[in-house]
Amino acid sequence: MKKILILITLIIHCLTFSQTATKSQENRSNMITSYVIEKLELNKENADFFRKVHLFQIVDNALKIKESNATSAEEKRVIYRKGYENLKAKLSEKMGNKKSLAILRTANEARTKQ
Repeated sequence: MKKILILITLIIHCLTFSQTATKSQENRSNMITSYVIEKLELNKENADFFRKVHLFQIVDNALKIKESNATSAEEKRVIYRKGYENLKAKLSEKMGNKKSLAILRTANEARTKQ
């Protein structure tokens, strides 16, 4: 289990550095993750992990939209849904299903409060 987590962390680091986030993406991610971390009182390890995977997912979604030339809301929705499922899987693996669902619900709450 530890080997899998280390491998996932290394992959995330590699992918994060290969795809540079824009200032806008970083700001959006920081706003959402700060809200979630504060509201759910995540420990430092979980908070750092959530920050990394959330920013990665935002950047990855934008890259996939650009690569596929998705213009309609439906095309983008498919990409965002896959990204959400990917984020959910990563969080569930690290923190368990119950905690990951609480994080994702709180992240959606943060998005609607903007």
